[in-house]
Amino acid sequence: MSQPEFMPFIDVVDQIAGFCSQRVSGTALLISDDNRMAQVHLQGGKIVFILCRGRRGRDGLAIMRTMKNARLTLDKAGVVNADGLDWPTEIVLGYLDGTLDDLPGTGVLGGAAPRAEASAARPAATPGLTQDIKATLQRCLVKYVGPMAEIVCADHFDGATDVRAVVMALSKEIPNEDQAAKFKVDVAKALDMPAF
Repeated sequence: MSQPEFMPFIDVVDQIAGFCSQRVSGTALLISDDNRMAQVHLQGGKIVFILCRGRRGRDGLAIMRTMKNARLTLDKAGVVNADGLDWPTEIVLGYLDGTLDDLPGTGVLGGAAPRAEASAARPAATPGLTQDIKATLQRCLVKYVGPMAEIVCADHFDGATDVRAVVMALSKEIPNEDQAAKFKVDVAKALDMPAF
């Protein structure tokens, strides 16, 4: 199966807008030419959730908006996370295509702020990030994000040394919280470590 070609980000946003006008449900997966990953969850043509580099809300949209070129695939069978957005689909698309300079209000999509604060208080007594551990983490992640796991892991492994920190970051790339929790259990079993 061949990879879709990279295209200018504005064209990617146009394709997502097309999915919206066709009332598509599924997950649009984006990979930028500098290896950033984003997910846009659609339900009946409405954007209901956005995730980019583990960030949701204004931060995730801001990161996504800086993509220059990206590949886009649509997974109609993908799990749709419908945490709810503070902005209607038209506003999100306008922000992504540059029509709007900023998003109205101060809310965040999907409530990411509490999670970011919680991850700062993690314990640090875990082994280093060896090649074997990296391979195990990638094998575990494939179950939840499919072939995107290789790219997601590469993004998080770059310069990382703490297993616990990487596991927590990878779990945030899984939009469904129950699946993210199962991923952490799978990793703990596979690495014979205490629960994360």
